[in-house]
Amino acid sequence: MHQESDLSRTRLLGICGVLLSASLINYACRMPFAQNSVEIKEAFGADGYGSVEGLFGLGFACGGLLFGFLSDFVKVRWLYPVVMLSWALAGASSAWVETVAGLGISRFALGLFEAGHWPCALRTTQRVFKPAQRTWGNSLLQSGTAVGSVLTPMLILAVNRYDPAQWRLSFVLTGMLSFPWVVAWLLTLRDADLQRTVIATDEVAAGVGQEKQLREHISWWDIMGSRRWWVLVVTTISINTTWQFIRVWQSDTLREAKGYDKEFVQYFTSIYNAATLIGSIGAGWLVGRLAVGGWNVHRARVAVFAGCSMLVALLVPTAFMPAGWLYLGSWLVIGIGALGLFPVYYSFNQDLSAKYQGRVSGVLSFSSWLVQFFVHPAVGTAFKTHPEARPWLFATIGVLPLLALIGLVAFWGRREES
Repeated sequence: MHQESDLSRTRLLGICGVLLSASLINYACRMPFAQNSVEIKEAFGADGYGSVEGLFGLGFACGGLLFGFLSDFVKVRWLYPVVMLSWALAGASSAWVETVAGLGISRFALGLFEAGHWPCALRTTQRVFKPAQRTWGNSLLQSGTAVGSVLTPMLILAVNRYDPAQWRLSFVLTGMLSFPWVVAWLLTLRDADLQRTVIATDEVAAGVGQEKQLREHISWWDIMGSRRWWVLVVTTISINTTWQFIRVWQSDTLREAKGYDKEFVQYFTSIYNAATLIGSIGAGWLVGRLAVGGWNVHRARVAVFAGCSMLVALLVPTAFMPAGWLYLGSWLVIGIGALGLFPVYYSFNQDLSAKYQGRVSGVLSFSSWLVQFFVHPAVGTAFKTHPEARPWLFATIGVLPLLALIGLVAFWGRREES
């Protein structure tokens, strides 16, 4: 294998900064919907809120397929900015619609283009990071979602204080963040960065292991027929259902079921997402430290995934707690685990293929978001007609990552060497 020179630490940090910012904007553009849930229900009806969020999920599922395949054929350096500007405009359009149908189209378009973020970003971290540090790179990428989730409620709170009737303005302000990002991306990334050799994870040796190129001769259909593929299908559905359920229904639960006012919920949402930032960065850092300390990289990833899954399982007792400091504090611990799962999952995802990385991440995203399309409308109806079911549904989604962990441990197996 041809040995490429490593990218400098400065360049790696620059690339991570741009990717973190992309994830920040990705979440900033979707969050005004959940944070203004009560106002949206008043303007469009309670049933409209759940059904429109379902359309966002459907759009994200379709976008995962579309941009997953496109990112394997179109240069990511140019595809990524187009995707970014498109989702920013789609998100901003929610400020001007007046009907449930219009809001649904806006949210579908937002989901469609936001889905393109992940195939583009994961192709980038797969190529610029080696296995022992790849989870760390994915952590910084994922951390942008937490930063966006911390800052966006503060923006919405500022809009609310300025004029509560202008809640739609937050959709426009978040969309405007995309324009400086496009300039930063084009200045930071080079075509050569996105064409680097992908190094496979050594799943046998202690520590960082040997550097071997991830084999390219297997077909797309071989990948989809593999046991590892189906393990990842279960994993992505499990952890995304948990994360998206919390994203969509946590604020609504704090206000509607626990009686907290909007200003408190905005502050708490930022604090909660600051906790998720600890989980995201901590997961990648810990995998890297364990590998340096002699752990096999794959086993280190599984161990960190297990720890995060156990933290999320605390949602089972938390769902039945009364409002109070213990209830709120438990949410912070759950948040640490919930986002810490994702950088590890992405690293498993990136071990299937280099040639088809875009469609691997895209089709897995499609499978997950197709589930979300059905989940949220049903949940909205359940919360309206059977409010007593709310804690039971939250408890159920708390155990889903443990199911994914069982699959990873029992069925991942050994890579077949060519």
